[in-house]
Amino acid sequence: MMIKWADKFEEVAKSNSLHCYISHRERGWIESIVINGQRCFCRSKTYDNKKREYYIGVDPKKLKENGDLVLICGGNSDGKFRDIFLIPWEIFFGTLRFGDPKNTYKLPRKYLQYRAYLRDRNNRWVMSVQPFGRKETYISEWRYSVDEAIRYLKSPE
Repeated sequence: MMIKWADKFEEVAKSNSLHCYISHRERGWIESIVINGQRCFCRSKTYDNKKREYYIGVDPKKLKENGDLVLICGGNSDGKFRDIFLIPWEIFFGTLRFGDPKNTYKLPRKYLQYRAYLRDRNNRWVMSVQPFGRKETYISEWRYSVDEAIRYLKSPE
């Protein structure tokens, strides 16, 4: 079962008096959301315990957009939240630019995506893009619990 972590996070955010506006959904999943005036590119991901990572596919067209944060809402297969990442837009997409978009469909169909991985390396989180080794960005400082993320989003800039 695919869990819509971003939808769950939006419910929690609204219940904590944060103003949320979903500006775009893709195939039923939140892709863009404005939270307290901050435009966020959004992904819902279930943590892969075996690989100790989140895999994120991003359409190359997204690199032409602007925003404030990249919101990655993650949880465990048991239905409980695990991580919320609030990565500055420039850092996330700046790292993504080092990758090469790959076709994620079986030929003859074609759909290019950047492949990004958020990996837990003994509680030190790293974002890497394919091909591996080309670029890694440490992202531990932007990893939050749900409550911490809500406090961060409520705080004035």
